Amino acid sequence: MEEYIINDKLNLFIKNSEMIKEIKGSWQMGMMQYSCVLSSTIKNQSINKLAVEESINVIKENTSMFSNFRGHSMFYLANILSTKSNREEEFKSIKNIYDKLKEKKFINDSYLPFTAIIIHSNKDKMDINTSIEKTKYVYDFMKKHHRWLTSSDDYCRAALIAINSNDLDNDLEYIEKAYEIFNSRGFFKSNNLQSLSHIMALDKDKSAKTIDKVIRIKELLEQEKCKIDGYGYPLIGALALIDYDENKIVEQIVRVSNKLSEVKGFGNWALGKNNRNMLSASIVAASYAQYLNEDSNVDSISSNIFLEIIIAIEIAMMVAIIASTAAAASN
Repeated sequence: MEEYIINDKLNLFIKNSEMIKEIKGSWQMGMMQYSCVLSSTIKNQSINKLAVEESINVIKENTSMFSNFRGHSMFYLANILSTKSNREEEFKSIKNIYDKLKEKKFINDSYLPFTAIIIHSNKDKMDINTSIEKTKYVYDFMKKHHRWLTSSDDYCRAALIAINSNDLDNDLEYIEKAYEIFNSRGFFKSNNLQSLSHIMALDKDKSAKTIDKVIRIKELLEQEKCKIDGYGYPLIGALALIDYDENKIVEQIVRVSNKLSEVKGFGNWALGKNNRNMLSASIVAASYAQYLNEDSNVDSISSNIFLEIIIAIEIAMMVAIIASTAAAASN
């Protein structure tokens, strides 16, 4: 893959990082600002300050003061709505999905708006009511097999699997198989491992080769002192779905992370090395997704898989950022 694609993506990420600081109230975002920046960047969109602020007003005008839509998800959703011409209609559609999810006994917390966003963004792929039913089916399966690990932070991946699976029962069984294989090969049983195994449902081949690649990427990143810890495991899973040499992918992640470390606000003290490595890996993976999707030599099935990598990256980053924010608050 041409290096200019990654460089362009990195430059846009930096530009968007500066733009988001100009949004009124952006100081409230905390770590969530990086998820907003990444979301725009992987779609090759520039953040529009005025449009985001107008979208924030749309959300506030249509929700109560204590709504979950005014929590972690507000700026992220406002950033998505900023690209729409009918923002209020789009928001009401998302809120309607959110209300339907609550009716299905999904926990009403800060993760639920993100789940509604994912289902809404895939409404042309699957009927909304069907998506909700299948998401509940996937989540109940997860809860049955990992009662103490499964919680609302799994809603997003449950929706992702439900919407994109062609054979839900087989894919769910494969997730459990992947969980056990990873555990037998050095991964501790944990919520992070469960999150990684969920991403394996997107592997069209469901092969040992992909699992080997996950382990190899993790080891290479550690060797290069570009480690991605715990809650970034789903991102490593997404990287393993890219049909390119893992040595080259890791080399590019290291290069992007080193470049990003020189930008104000992205150093080890300001952002933290692990978070920067995750952002760098996301930029590289999104670049490959774009390249392979545009490449006429890639068949349509592969193209669709790589489009879903983008969604996987967003979910991994959202969950990671919310988790780190909650951990910081508790400390």
